[in-house]
Amino acid sequence: MSTVNSQPLVTIGMPIYNEERFLERSLEALRAQNYDNIRILISDNASTDGTGDIGALAASKDERISYCRMPENIGVAANFRSVLEKAEGKYFMWAAGHDEWSADLVSESVAVLEANETASLAFATSHWIDEHGVQDNRDTDYPDTRGMSLFRRFFVVFWGNMHPVLGVIRLDHLRRTESIQSFAGADLVLLSELVLMGDFVLAPNARWQRRDVRSKENHSERMRRYTNKEYGQANTSLDKSFPLLKLPFALIATVWKARLPFLRRLILLLALLPLLPARYIIGRRQANRK
Repeated sequence: MSTVNSQPLVTIGMPIYNEERFLERSLEALRAQNYDNIRILISDNASTDGTGDIGALAASKDERISYCRMPENIGVAANFRSVLEKAEGKYFMWAAGHDEWSADLVSESVAVLEANETASLAFATSHWIDEHGVQDNRDTDYPDTRGMSLFRRFFVVFWGNMHPVLGVIRLDHLRRTESIQSFAGADLVLLSELVLMGDFVLAPNARWQRRDVRSKENHSERMRRYTNKEYGQANTSLDKSFPLLKLPFALIATVWKARLPFLRRLILLLALLPLLPARYIIGRRQANRK
């Protein structure tokens, strides 16, 4: 049996829009993974720069890569869902078209998931970098949740950053979620769904460099970005006026629909409800300090 065929297939979905600056570099980092059994799905959300040429060329050079261009911009969340819908194999990972990864990120993540069958997701040690590749000092730490109670690991996600959404995820777990929904904060909802299914485990040697390609923005500027047409997260006048309105209701629904005994769901829900306004206030203050 070949090494490739004995490895679980990992689908890497790359939903992109106008990524010509760093896309070639990001694709090279994925192609250089020391894990052979990968499939890379590029979904170009009707880019207006040279992204399409780079993606199509990469697909012509590497049979593991496929490139698809949307006829029109369908919004960020819908493009994330589009690559997931086409995914195959045991594991799935979303990848940004401007980030970089150590060559062992996939292999280390798969290894730790294979060794921990009840885990939902494996994540790497991450750092923010700027357009020149210079690392900044923002806190990106995330705890391995093994050994934590269900309640503790849920609130680790509730208060934590959203970096694990770009980790390596069990595809069968991901299929049981609502995926990335079309409203602001949907990444928090998705991580909450996943952590109620299993642990988030650290791939100890893997490294992920997350490139910050946006100018610094405060809370109000971030809300305007969430509601612009290209982002595709605000589809009604209510969404535009209150972009975070759907988030608390989606978190409540996540807990209520979880495959847990009724009493555990009730206790978790009662603990969650008073913390929802605090999460909003703290998130707003943090955004305005950046």
